[in-house]
Amino acid sequence: MLQLTDEGMTGWGVAESLSATSVELKDKGLRELARRIATRAVLRKAHELVGPIRPSRRVVREVMNEPFRGELDEETTLENLLGKEFPDPDDWVSARRETRRTQVALMMDTSLSMSGRNLALAAVAAAVLAFSLKSEDLALVAFESSAHALTHLGEKDTAARMVEELLSQPARGFTNIEDGLAVGRRELLLGDNPRKVGLLITDGVFTAGGDPLAEAARFPRLYVLLTEDYVMDAELCARMARVGHGGVVRVSGYDDLPARMLEVVTQILH
Repeated sequence: MLQLTDEGMTGWGVAESLSATSVELKDKGLRELARRIATRAVLRKAHELVGPIRPSRRVVREVMNEPFRGELDEETTLENLLGKEFPDPDDWVSARRETRRTQVALMMDTSLSMSGRNLALAAVAAAVLAFSLKSEDLALVAFESSAHALTHLGEKDTAARMVEELLSQPARGFTNIEDGLAVGRRELLLGDNPRKVGLLITDGVFTAGGDPLAEAARFPRLYVLLTEDYVMDAELCARMARVGHGGVVRVSGYDDLPARMLEVVTQILH
């Protein structure tokens, strides 16, 4: 049973136990309370880690049609005016800095092997990503025997709701990487930004569905966070990343996953 003792109420113990196969909270009110406590603990751990991240910004130059939209780009404007007796309207150029957006589909294994502590740590990694993006630029996909999207691109979901949805997964079934990739790719097709990335968290061992390589090859960019263990298929993960025009990030265990996610976030946002 899940013990909501004074010590457990600090949160992380609840988060670790929430999806454990031995835990069953039949009381709906108690189940919701445990989920809220667990969500706060996960978000606290993610916030401590993600603090230094700053979004990538780019300079946008455009014809100055609105006087208060950006600042005058003196160098470009002077180049446009050289040799002219009278300036043309589009010679006046403004410059402004805007956040460079990246839209991401995060595909996470929620099969039976993910119950308990592993799912809680995966939720921290998901929160690290959620804190680093606009909520409408992140789709979260859970996969076990089949896959489904917990959140969608274009929807303004809070990091708390994403974590709560993930912690609500029952952690059961087999591991269908192919379907996880298929659903994640379909989510990216909903995006309105050319910068699109798929992030797949897996050990590379699939026990349901077919070979995931064909789906991996359909991504504009795919990074595989390889969770290392004694049954991992590192070769398949490398092949998926290669055909997906991305790379592999080796994770030496789920305790290491949030920090490795931070490294990937920093790379894809700049």
